[in-house]
Amino acid sequence: MGRIDTYLDAYIERVRPAFDGLDEETAHAVAAALLGFKFGLYGNAAAKAESALTRLEGETVPGAAALKTALQVLQQRARDLKASVLVSTELPSFSEDERQYLAIDLQAEEIEDEAIFTMDNAFILLYAVGAVASPDDEQALDEHRGLPLQLLSSYKKQLRL
Repeated sequence: MGRIDTYLDAYIERVRPAFDGLDEETAHAVAAALLGFKFGLYGNAAAKAESALTRLEGETVPGAAALKTALQVLQQRARDLKASVLVSTELPSFSEDERQYLAIDLQAEEIEDEAIFTMDNAFILLYAVGAVASPDDEQALDEHRGLPLQLLSSYKKQLRL
């Protein structure tokens, strides 16, 4: 297991307490949105993100706000890609309180592209939530573990991996 694998595993364990109590159907919608996006099914991914956002209304798990932001990021990016908009400029951003749930927390001067940084963190968070709270999607997520690993590898230098 490489350093990036170890980092991803440690991140998933770090956020586990914040999402452990998440409803399994909501977690499944989160995983389905991420996997749909990965497969280029942008309309489906946006719809699954909307479903998960609706199910999150009134959710009390500690990381719910960060999860909502991550789903909104995925949803906006999926809608943009479906509409052939190559660069998403109007992405929601994570609040200061939500940053504790991000895999990559860098100082502003270390971030080359804010939109990509936000998307990368959103997708890694969605992966972690699916891994923690959706047992039905464990195998599918494991088969696509390369996605968060690839995203994290872009930050090897900043993360000192």
